[in-house]
Amino acid sequence: MTLLGIDLGTTSVKAAVFDEDGVRGAGAARRHPTHRPRPGHAEQDPADWWAGLCGAVADLGAAGALRGVTAVGLCSQVNTHLVVDAGGVPVHPAITWQDGRCSAVAASLGDRLAPAERARVRGGLGVVDASHPVARAAWLAGHRPDAWARATRLLAPKDWLLLRLTGTAVADPLSAVGLVEPDGAGYPDWPDLLVPGLLDRLPPLADPASVAGETTGAGGLPAGLPVAVGTMDAWSALLGGGIAAPGDAIDIAGTSEVLAMAARPGGTAPGVVTFPTWRGLHVHAGPTQAGGDALVWAAGALGLGVPELLDLAGTATTGSDGLLFLPQLAGERAPVWDPELRGHWLGATFGTGRAELARSVLEGVAHVARHVLGPLEQAAGHPAQALTVCGGGSASDLWCQVRADVLDRPLRRAAERDAGVLGAAMLAALATGTAGSVPELAARMVRTEREFRPDPRVRARYDEAHERYRAAQRALAPLFTGGAGPGR
Repeated sequence: MTLLGIDLGTTSVKAAVFDEDGVRGAGAARRHPTHRPRPGHAEQDPADWWAGLCGAVADLGAAGALRGVTAVGLCSQVNTHLVVDAGGVPVHPAITWQDGRCSAVAASLGDRLAPAERARVRGGLGVVDASHPVARAAWLAGHRPDAWARATRLLAPKDWLLLRLTGTAVADPLSAVGLVEPDGAGYPDWPDLLVPGLLDRLPPLADPASVAGETTGAGGLPAGLPVAVGTMDAWSALLGGGIAAPGDAIDIAGTSEVLAMAARPGGTAPGVVTFPTWRGLHVHAGPTQAGGDALVWAAGALGLGVPELLDLAGTATTGSDGLLFLPQLAGERAPVWDPELRGHWLGATFGTGRAELARSVLEGVAHVARHVLGPLEQAAGHPAQALTVCGGGSASDLWCQVRADVLDRPLRRAAERDAGVLGAAMLAALATGTAGSVPELAARMVRTEREFRPDPRVRARYDEAHERYRAAQRALAPLFTGGAGPGR
């Protein structure tokens, strides 16, 4: 059995083949750009996604890695939306999860919901935020009426790839958590009350680990391969990181930092998303707005490459000599859900150099993760004993140690850093019946490469820094309300 996993992420399309024990055979990736035509706008061209998929598949084919593939699984970035016409052709650039143009529209939509309806929005958050599909639909209907009139489907990136590969339009309830009923069984009526005609444009729902259809030969894949419905990249990474039972927790260190924790049903907490229970997994999650993206930005601002920035950060002392970095460069999602927050370096002195600036970015993202972990543990009803860490940001030993120290939890780095790609392959295994359960798959296909344990000597320093971080965020937030937010 050979499984192909594909992850359409924020910065690239990644694809890899795995055997039944989760051993990677070959992988390929193609990057794609994000366009920012106006302040607060962040768009991608779906043609770049398709070119990336075709290129990655061609690379795998040239390496002989596609021979023997038995099934395909997909995952993708979410809270990114595109609208397509009856032929599946996009009629507007994809509006990504980083885009804040819909914040004013979103606020007005939330005010129109009855309390009972609001309680079901965004996995129990009660928030129609700037990245919510209803806000995106309302913005398109009001600002791009020609495109909205031509649109027959509103899709997540993964759903569009499925349509291109199999000819089937289908979504999954985990990716659509902000839009579906709490049990994931279907769509409620309230979206149509806010944006008439939206429900007709939403694809039918199906289990992420069910077969959506078979490949048609599009994209360079062999025809006749079963393709799993798939899900969001974060949920796929949960599977690829081995989250299989209550108490399991993960830090997905990608373009944004996403933390999640499995728990027994029943708990909630302000600021985090509660997903519908799926195959025995009940998960709370907190997606942030910037993780690795903040590091890339800081490297550019300091005139360095990312590897150079990480090397420089390693020369600074723990706590960056009191310098704090708040990475809310484009607002924040969990746990504060404020699109108008902005980033800051605070506490600089004449002794502050580039090393302190660099290390403070690593620590700032770790403070964001700690801010999210608190409500996740509250929702679960107990602390996380350890967290799996995966994603591109987990490649740095220094950053993993900083996270472990700030979180005060052991971090177990997954052997497969691209856990979303592995998770997509695991969904293909479930969809085709070659595995019976998530725990079985996790035990067989997921491995830990290294553990990072928190250093008790720096605990007090980071506790104090985290309190200053939280106080600074609260104090600075009002400076940006109403006037300095994203361009409309």
